Amino acid sequence: MLRHRPASGLTLIELLIGIALLAVLLGLAAPSFQAQIAASQLTSATNALLGSLMQARAQAIRLGKRVTVCRTQDQQQCDTSAARGWETGWLVFVDIDRAGNADAFVSPTDTVLSRNEALPPALRVRGNQQVDRFISFGASGEARTMAGGNTPLGTIRVCSQSGALADTDRERNLVMAAGGRIVDRPSPAAVGANCP
Repeated sequence: MLRHRPASGLTLIELLIGIALLAVLLGLAAPSFQAQIAASQLTSATNALLGSLMQARAQAIRLGKRVTVCRTQDQQQCDTSAARGWETGWLVFVDIDRAGNADAFVSPTDTVLSRNEALPPALRVRGNQQVDRFISFGASGEARTMAGGNTPLGTIRVCSQSGALADTDRERNLVMAAGGRIVDRPSPAAVGANCP
């Protein structure tokens, strides 16, 4: 005598209900994931730029030579255009002859230590007048102008235009302190979506 086993598996109705519940849960979780991704991009970009600046300062002291960090668009030469910011990428190089005089310039005798690619499109990175195009460190580790004078204190602002972040969470500041030290600070106030 054959026994019938109870059918195992899901009915079509049960499967559709499960899919509907999953879609609702994913719809609720998506904005949270977008905020986490935007916050992660902001933190990663800030840390990458901070790391490059710290590398440049340390190498300047170690080598006893001028080391410069400049923004770039082509990963080969410093970009002095006023239309762009640091989000297009940057170079760290041993600046042997300071060929650019007033601006940073990678000459054939300079050694490029590292290159950083362009950042995600939602990020904007701008420096104030003292650090808007480059930061150059002398052998003592202090920030210098191309002419050799001390660079006044400056701030580079890293900002996300992502709508997933609250205005209080969309900006970080890299502040150049006395002696060439770079300090990472959160924004002191809320900024709008069109930051910086």
